[in-house]
Amino acid sequence: MKKKLLITAGGTGSAWQIAEKVRLFYDDRIELYITDTNPEELVASSTLADHFIMVPPVKSKGYADQMYRILKSNCINAIIPLIPWEQSYFAADLKQFASMGIKSAAPLVRTARTLNQKIKLHDYCNSCDIPTIPIIAPEDVKDNKTYFIKDKSGFGSMGARRIKGADIKRLDRKYFDKYVIQQDCTGLGSRAGVLEEVTAECFYDGFECHTIVRERLEAKCGVCTKARFRKEPQIEAVVNRFTELLPFPPVFNIQFVKRGDEWLVMDVNLRLAAGTGLSAAAGFDVVRALLAWILDDMVDPGWLEYDESVKTVLRVYKEITVR
Repeated sequence: MKKKLLITAGGTGSAWQIAEKVRLFYDDRIELYITDTNPEELVASSTLADHFIMVPPVKSKGYADQMYRILKSNCINAIIPLIPWEQSYFAADLKQFASMGIKSAAPLVRTARTLNQKIKLHDYCNSCDIPTIPIIAPEDVKDNKTYFIKDKSGFGSMGARRIKGADIKRLDRKYFDKYVIQQDCTGLGSRAGVLEEVTAECFYDGFECHTIVRERLEAKCGVCTKARFRKEPQIEAVVNRFTELLPFPPVFNIQFVKRGDEWLVMDVNLRLAAGTGLSAAAGFDVVRALLAWILDDMVDPGWLEYDESVKTVLRVYKEITVR
């Protein structure tokens, strides 16, 4: 009997990657449900789903109740929520969800509350001696310096931009109720030709964390389109430190920037990265590992070993016809 898996945010690149892997490796074992706020004809992953369900926006009133009804009425066995704002609805330590007996790739509520909000993440890193990007108070901003601002509870590149201190001072003070100011870490790292901003993509089985470092050689709309891969012992040590301190979900990613010889934590994302497909093309396939985890299968270590002969992975667009 097939296991019923539901993926939210079907319009994301992550949903497409999961659906592709389901069809390629687990077509005979997984019945795939996909939800999205857009109609079926505007969601590419719907072409790979067994069932598509249109739902209201994540932040709308009654979203959680409607999702719970969908889960119960369709006897869903497992869920992969892809939007941080909805993760708490499907956390194993949330009593209402836990009573359904559904396996979830969402982080525990206490982990999400600690790491999803930028200022809390910053304070937590400092309390645990984990190197992180400094946060600047509005009153300490200098006119001639450049800073990086982002939504305190945003994800991806939403609301993120570089801005001069003089321009920050012109903003309404209410702006800083929602946004945080970080030190800008631009330029190259200590090694020639190595970009200072990278993403550590991780698969964690509860005991061991497998990590690959993806250099963002090019990004469009905040999503990596050209990447190079390598191992970074310092970054792996930080990732392992996090998993020792808090319970982590099976897949997550951490963004780092380099200042001098030190890697600083920029963001922790308790979900699949939008650029996960690039890593899979290089041999580090966290999506296949995640699906095996969903099915209670053994994860082949070979799925999480990148091919060192790969120079770069480049992303191009693909046309999808919906009928």
